[in-house]
Amino acid sequence: MKRLTRDEFAAALRALRIERGDIVHVQSDLMRIGPVDAPATREGMLEFYLRGLLDAIGPEGTLTTCTAFEDYGRYGTPYVREKSPSRLGVLSEYIRTRPGAVRSVHPIMSLAAIGPLAEAICGGSHYEGFGFASPWGELHRRDAHILTLGMDANGGGTTFFHYVERLYGVPYQYTKIYTHPVYAGDQRLEGPFTLSVRYLDFGIENTPVRVKSRMLERGEAVEAQTGYVRSWCARAQAVVARMMQMFDEDRWMMLERAPTFRAGELPMDGLTGELRTSVDKGAKVA
Repeated sequence: MKRLTRDEFAAALRALRIERGDIVHVQSDLMRIGPVDAPATREGMLEFYLRGLLDAIGPEGTLTTCTAFEDYGRYGTPYVREKSPSRLGVLSEYIRTRPGAVRSVHPIMSLAAIGPLAEAICGGSHYEGFGFASPWGELHRRDAHILTLGMDANGGGTTFFHYVERLYGVPYQYTKIYTHPVYAGDQRLEGPFTLSVRYLDFGIENTPVRVKSRMLERGEAVEAQTGYVRSWCARAQAVVARMMQMFDEDRWMMLERAPTFRAGELPMDGLTGELRTSVDKGAKVA
């Protein structure tokens, strides 16, 4: 069985246009890549990928990853920045637990970073998961590489796309408020924390394929062979620009199909029931 070597991985990252000094945001599906030329242990495999990524960007580069903790939103489990595990795969959790890693404080959509810009990207407070002050906004402004390792144009790994959905203002999402406990450095942080989330009804299912394929076709993204599969990479500002243009063409382009919104239910109608106050004049309605 062929194993991905360190030299092959380094060549793939170069083909993905990743260079020394870059900011690279990685989401991964390592199982699809296949075996690597490293000790046949969890630690050996993860060290292979982390060392390869850090060697590519050098000591002046910064590596980030999404460390989502969905238990908080689904089950009301308190979020502890230093202890709550990432639910986004073994490489994400491995990066989160490395010495010197900085993790952000949002209880659901946190990021962790390693490198000289780790604190600048992931430090401080941000209360909206995909907001301007979030690490996602920092990745946008700093034009990071968005790398989906082990996932090509037909695969996922694109949480950054949800940041762009909120930035544009898509009509199939709303802002949810969370008040469960959030801790960082043994201190409880006061919220409320919020997150832009999709409605769970109306047949709404996300798909990133159209964006990833369009960018690949236009030369705004690249792919390279990594083991048994190809990996995809594009710059954050190019992603935002392309998605904005595509949303202008089709508000539902990130969905598998248009929502089946129904009259009399949110988000079709907004407030329902008898009107008792005039919004325009502040007067009571008889």
